[in-house]
Amino acid sequence: MDTEALAERLPARATWEETGTALLPGVLTPDRFQALASEAHGRLDLVTPHVHDHTSSHRDGSFASPVHCGFIPPGPVLEALAYDKILLARLREATGIARLVPRGGAVVLYREGDFQGIHTDSVKSTVTVGIALTEDLPAMGWAPHLRNAHPDYLGEVVAEHGIFPEGDGFTTLAHPYGDGSVRAFAGYHVPHWRPRLTLPMGLLVTMSFMDL
Repeated sequence: MDTEALAERLPARATWEETGTALLPGVLTPDRFQALASEAHGRLDLVTPHVHDHTSSHRDGSFASPVHCGFIPPGPVLEALAYDKILLARLREATGIARLVPRGGAVVLYREGDFQGIHTDSVKSTVTVGIALTEDLPAMGWAPHLRNAHPDYLGEVVAEHGIFPEGDGFTTLAHPYGDGSVRAFAGYHVPHWRPRLTLPMGLLVTMSFMDL
């Protein structure tokens, strides 16, 4: 066992377990960011609606509440980034999760009025990476105090606070735009949501990485 490498990972893993998020600077060059944005805009006609109006608990332990948005399948630029070895190394370093592996990505399309209610990502999303392709994309809702909450309890949260909860413990998490950084967060473990969009359109790259 490489005990030196393990010792280096321990502080990062502890921080990740405490905060559930990390900001990775200097991941995207301006050219690569522009290529991502151009590719997404060029594939708007491929969007698949993602709409449901109910609250549900899934077998993998994830949780869903009402949502109205769309998903654009990845093109070559996003595919290359999702499986980029340098990005993967940075994520492993930042989270302390040595066996993290990529699962792919997509672009979430929000039109004015679209939203995602409080939810957790699938079990395959130990780490979710988000990249805003729209300037001034509002921050997503974030509930770190509900980390690892049972789906049944999250159903009670919706009943009490609604699908866009506010109050003690509920906060926000912003996705940077155009500065070369990416936001990583514990998508399966920490509940999050996106309130109704007030912009004409919003685009967010999302990629998932799983701990083996």
